Amino acid sequence: MLEFSEEIPFLWRLSAESGEGFSLVSMVVPFQAGSQNLEHTIPTDVISFSGDHEKLSDEETLEWNEEDIHLFLKLLAVRNGEQLVSIPQNTTQTFKVDLNDPDTIEIVNIVAAAGFGMTLTVDDLLVADPGDLQQGITEPETGMSITLHTVDGYKRGIVVGVEEDEVVCVLLDGIKLGSQRLQLDPVLASVQDYADIHVHDLVVVKTHQLLPARYSSHSPASSDTLH
Repeated sequence: MLEFSEEIPFLWRLSAESGEGFSLVSMVVPFQAGSQNLEHTIPTDVISFSGDHEKLSDEETLEWNEEDIHLFLKLLAVRNGEQLVSIPQNTTQTFKVDLNDPDTIEIVNIVAAAGFGMTLTVDDLLVADPGDLQQGITEPETGMSITLHTVDGYKRGIVVGVEEDEVVCVLLDGIKLGSQRLQLDPVLASVQDYADIHVHDLVVVKTHQLLPARYSSHSPASSDTLH
């Protein structure tokens, strides 16, 4: 269990893949154990394509920015069923986080994807169902769990950015477009050139394409939508 204040000692480590033109993203938290300076590292499955990789050293360390920190705390609050309250200036609030908790590791992946992921447009992979549109989300906000109705079924996502009618989401389920399905399903005929969309890929959609989280619950409750 890690305890920290608003002076959050969180870092990103970008490990360049020689000759591949991308970097692997890890979260690093430095801490002291007695007189020793140690660090806790959480590898993510997020890849960064930003920066001049020809000049990039084997590793580059970046501090988390305010957007990273706010999203991390917002997702922790949502997970715990709490409301994230803004911290007034010149005050101190302490947070406790278990960095070995699978839920926390998942949140780290989401924050990494939001900061380093390459935004993908998936309009052609979404299904426009009039029945769905009647149940859509009208006011998305950061940290909200949502569902996208795709050609590969209903997929879970997390809103990580909202700007006017466009919403940026991190997918929690992949969209598979196997060649066999493309041949069997005429709905997919127009997307043969698409590669699969993977877990933690960053996608941009329109507000009216968002469905509530209940459409993609893994453990359906009585209030969820069955399909």
